[in-house]
Amino acid sequence: MHLSIAARRADGFFRPIVVAGMICFAAFPPGVLAAGPDSEPLAAGMPADKGNSFRGVPFGAPLAKVQTIWQLEPLSEDGEPGDPLKLFIRNDETKRIGGVALQEIVYYFFEETFYAVGVCTTDSCQTEILREAANIAFGGCPHVNKEGNSLVWLGKNASMQLNVNPVTGEGRALIFNNDLQARYEKSFLEAAKKAASEL
Repeated sequence: MHLSIAARRADGFFRPIVVAGMICFAAFPPGVLAAGPDSEPLAAGMPADKGNSFRGVPFGAPLAKVQTIWQLEPLSEDGEPGDPLKLFIRNDETKRIGGVALQEIVYYFFEETFYAVGVCTTDSCQTEILREAANIAFGGCPHVNKEGNSLVWLGKNASMQLNVNPVTGEGRALIFNNDLQARYEKSFLEAAKKAASEL
C-alpha cells in the first residue's frame, strides 16, 4: 500500500528551541517519516491508533476547544505571522507518560487544529521504555531506517516517529494524526515551492 505520508528524509525532524533558559526540542515534521512507500500500517484497533488522541483530547479538536481543557502557553511569542503551525506547552502538567520521564512535551496545532504531540526523553533507559510502550500501544514493531536510529509505528489513524540520539540515547518522538500530517506536508511543500520560485 502506498502511503501519503511518504519518507523523504530520515535524518531527524527536530530543531532546538530555547525555552525559559533551557534547551528543549520541538518537532519539525514535514516529510520525514522513515518508513518506505510500500510500508503497511500496523494492526488496526490498537489503543494508540484507535484512540487517535493524547491525554483524552482527540487529534482534530479545534484550538479554541482545547484551550478550555488545557492551560496552553505559546512556545514562542515571536512566531511568523500567518504561520499555520503553532506550538504550545503546558506548565501545569507532569512531564511523564505513564512511567516514562520526559524533558518536555510540546503540543502542535495546524490551522487551529490539534495535530500532534512531541516529547523528548531524559536518557536511554526512558527511551527504551517509550519504545516498548509504542510496540504495545501500536500492536507491533516499528519500521526502522538503515542506521537504526529512526523508528516509525504506522497506524491507520495515528502514528508515531521516534528518533534516537546514538550518543546520549535520548529519544525525540512525534505522535500525530495521519490526515493532518498529510495536510501539513502539503502546506509545507507549497510554501517551499513558492520560496524556490523567488530564489
